[in-house]
Amino acid sequence: MSVRSERQLAGLWWLVWLVGVEYVALWWQGARLPDLHDNIMSLVHGTLYEVSKLFVRGLEYGVYVWAWNNYSIFPPLGNSFLEILCVIVLVDFGFYWFHRASHEIMVLWAVHQVHHSGEEFTVSVGLRNSPLQRLFSWVFYLPLAVLGVPPAHMLAHVQFSALYQCWIHTETIRTVGPLEYVFNTPAHHRVHHGCNKYCLDKNYGGIFIVWDRLFGTFQPELPDQEIVYGIVYQPSAFNPLYHQVFYLAGALKKARSMSTWGDFVAALVKGPSWAPGSPWTGWEEDKLDIRGPREHQPVSANQLIHLYALVHFWASLTLTSYLAVPGSGSPLEVFVYSCVVVAALTCIGVLYEDPPYIRTLEVVRCSLCLALCLALPLACTYTLNLITSVYTASLLLWLLAPSKALKNKIE
Repeated sequence: MSVRSERQLAGLWWLVWLVGVEYVALWWQGARLPDLHDNIMSLVHGTLYEVSKLFVRGLEYGVYVWAWNNYSIFPPLGNSFLEILCVIVLVDFGFYWFHRASHEIMVLWAVHQVHHSGEEFTVSVGLRNSPLQRLFSWVFYLPLAVLGVPPAHMLAHVQFSALYQCWIHTETIRTVGPLEYVFNTPAHHRVHHGCNKYCLDKNYGGIFIVWDRLFGTFQPELPDQEIVYGIVYQPSAFNPLYHQVFYLAGALKKARSMSTWGDFVAALVKGPSWAPGSPWTGWEEDKLDIRGPREHQPVSANQLIHLYALVHFWASLTLTSYLAVPGSGSPLEVFVYSCVVVAALTCIGVLYEDPPYIRTLEVVRCSLCLALCLALPLACTYTLNLITSVYTASLLLWLLAPSKALKNKIE
């Protein structure tokens, strides 16, 4: 493995290690430990989001570069402290409006809900994003190109914002004192992720909470009300591909139920709770008032299934890290092995649903992946050996292990 590949791998993995640190911190505090499957599925969604970068990053930043080259009205910002601070503020302002639009426009919420569908509030949720979000999130940063923010600066600070927001997805930190007045913190973001009525459409800021205070979307955490995480209409499936589209189908169904073309369009571009005659985000009295505790979606999994899911996640993230390095393979190799990653991540979700065909599905998937490793071997020996070993052991497991060993139980 090259030094460059190792650095790419380390950059993706440090957040995974942080998930382990969070478990230790919760155990030390004597708190309830999060459901393992929920953390695994958040990591699965995060890896799916990363592998999608291989296909749409050119769209995301190609348009920005074009706008900066042709329509910038100010000289490029430099690297002084004040200029860097200015970019941080501008990027966060763009994020606020992207995030607010993702909650208050139905078709965008139908995509963004993936981030909110986790029933636990853990660091891993910071990675839980929809690949479809990449199709529109970049639009909200285009004004920065006009203001003279160079593409490299914008990209670096968007990544910094994403990294900052990972640590605020946790229940291990209750408050950070006076910093709560300026910065987005775990306390503020817990409210944002709640599906209690008082939490809906609140606290959109990324790094700073001042935008919410300025634009009337700020809501402090209420200590006397347990926050219920997830979305109001929580999906019953774990398949990550299903999670990407199920809400879009519901949005279209709602739009088609409207009696006029105007209401059809409004149902798609106004808030999820909108109804004809109501304000943009709907009438408050019509919104469901979710109160805790709410039972989590039951999952079928014994310890072997959890271990299997973790190993395949590990292999998928390693492969994604390798594919993300420019020049790691031909376009055909990148495409085909990206499909391998998507298939593995999808099957992890299906595994937790425990359908009767799961053994057949995994035998076919592992066999095809092994055949691919022989027919189109990767140039990186480390990655190729890892993938081959994982899929060989997995194939033998599904072929030889007795059904009792693979029999799932309800957590």
